[in-house]
Amino acid sequence: WVSGCTQESVPNGKDEAKEITREIGAEEKQRMGLYIAAMKAALQEENGGDNFVAIKLETLEGLSDQAKEEVMKAFTGLAPHVYDFANIKNDNTKFRFDDEGRKIRTIDGALLWVEIEEHSEDKAIITGVSWFGNLGAVFPKYEATYENGIWHLRQISMAVS
Repeated sequence: WVSGCTQESVPNGKDEAKEITREIGAEEKQRMGLYIAAMKAALQEENGGDNFVAIKLETLEGLSDQAKEEVMKAFTGLAPHVYDFANIKNDNTKFRFDDEGRKIRTIDGALLWVEIEEHSEDKAIITGVSWFGNLGAVFPKYEATYENGIWHLRQISMAVS
């Protein structure tokens, strides 16, 4: 797993890319898989367009910054732009706001996050949220079971806004 590159200045005046890697442990990888599965399933249920996906990274409990980056990378094939929600939450090219400055909907995209009810080594109750407006959001709740390195989701309820 490679986190990415940072630019580092070297004496000859040329910038040299230096890779920074840290092994993501098995437990963290397993947790990443759960979050990705739940958010992708919610996104496929319904969304507000395919131009961007923004993820509320603070809902991804127990993940390092590097693991959160990897979660974001998992969505690059589903939308041309994938963002950390914290970096774009006030962007009026991504969201419409009401007169009070509150977000009311996305502009051709979706905001994703997870809500964890229960989590053990091989089972979880998790809600994957795909929000694209105050009157446009899905909250599928899943019973997740971890078998042979993969999370299997069984939808147990669905809330729609």
